[in-house]
Amino acid sequence: MVSPHLDDAVLSCWHALRAPATGRLVTAFAGVPAPGTPPSAWDLLTGGEEPGPRVLRRRAEDHRALAGTGCEPVHLDFVGAVHRGAALDPAALRTALAEAIGAGDPVYVPAAIGGHPDHVATRDAALAVCADRRVLLYADQPYAVRFGWPAWVGGRAPAGGLDVDRWLGAQLAALTPGPPEVVRLEGTARAAKVRAVVEYRSQLAALTASAGHDFPNGPEWGYEVIWPLC
Repeated sequence: MVSPHLDDAVLSCWHALRAPATGRLVTAFAGVPAPGTPPSAWDLLTGGEEPGPRVLRRRAEDHRALAGTGCEPVHLDFVGAVHRGAALDPAALRTALAEAIGAGDPVYVPAAIGGHPDHVATRDAALAVCADRRVLLYADQPYAVRFGWPAWVGGRAPAGGLDVDRWLGAQLAALTPGPPEVVRLEGTARAAKVRAVVEYRSQLAALTASAGHDFPNGPEWGYEVIWPLC
């Protein structure tokens, strides 16, 4: 499985991570910024001053969140967009992902719902190196739930007459995926995901405030969506 940042896969595709699953969770943008890198607005919001130690803390959180899943966390050294001082080298990212992902199908890849540049770069690089393998795109949370799920996910139409189905479809149109699969986490699986999410302590307060929908306990967060690539 491939994740842009240190929490995205747990937030978005827990059903494929939880035991007895095995394999690697490769996080692309887990690089430690150089000393003297100024904190981003998100760093300041979440109480961080030094980006380098902050990323090291997030790496440790990732290990705790994945403990007991059977998945090995692999942290690549690409620095996230909010801390990059130079343009990303897409070829270098493709090479690093190809080496880290390893063998086995399927490969879970972020759909880049919401258009975050790190999510888009991760998706495009992963698709390039997995062209001969079965790929499943996962809906990036919390971005995909910003307006609520479409009715075909949870059976409830979004508030205010918003056409979330078309909004999601427009972001996936160029990828030509197959029909979506909705996974509903219940009982022990749902509780295990919440425990894993809570391990990202440095991010939790800001995620809760920005995600809405009673994150991470509200009914919307019990669903995950994947699309097979045709």
